Amino acid sequence: MEGNGLKRNLILFGPPGSGKGTQADLLQRHQGLEHIAPGDMLREHRAAGTELGKMASSYMAAGKLVPDEVIVGMIRHRLEQGAVGTGFVLDGFPRTVAQARALQELLAQIDRPLDLVVVLDVPTEELVERLSRRSGVEHREDDRPEVVTERLAIYRDQTEPVLAYLADQVPVVKISGVAPVAEVNSSLLRVLL
Repeated sequence: MEGNGLKRNLILFGPPGSGKGTQADLLQRHQGLEHIAPGDMLREHRAAGTELGKMASSYMAAGKLVPDEVIVGMIRHRLEQGAVGTGFVLDGFPRTVAQARALQELLAQIDRPLDLVVVLDVPTEELVERLSRRSGVEHREDDRPEVVTERLAIYRDQTEPVLAYLADQVPVVKISGVAPVAEVNSSLLRVLL
């Protein structure tokens, strides 16, 4: 499927550990969609010791959301760079209704409307197991067990309402994120065609 010119502007939605980053990487590699992951961008800033990284670090270490204006500004900058000509996949954004509103306004301003929201559905027990494994491999501070609990609670309370908001404007499709990576990717590609 590489090089087929699939043009989509989409959001991969799901709780921490649902496989959004993995699937977004595959879409970038095989479909040419630009993978935009604010969490990765923030971790890069933190590792580089930038002011943004220092500011975000305290929020991330506690499993809290970084303020909307910071995240929206980063997304705006990335989308306006023009590196997303074949489409984009947002991973881990928006996480609040306020961020979703800001995103819709931004996309209207730059004439790049969303085509689809895809939800990766994974049971909580599986998420906790995945994040514990990832914490051991990647040593991510935000995957420690006590932080995972906070992140999942924030997802339920603040992020799930984003789906209701977006569903009024953009098609929302739910697929299982429990299958092996290749199977999830096949399911994802079917909804994009």
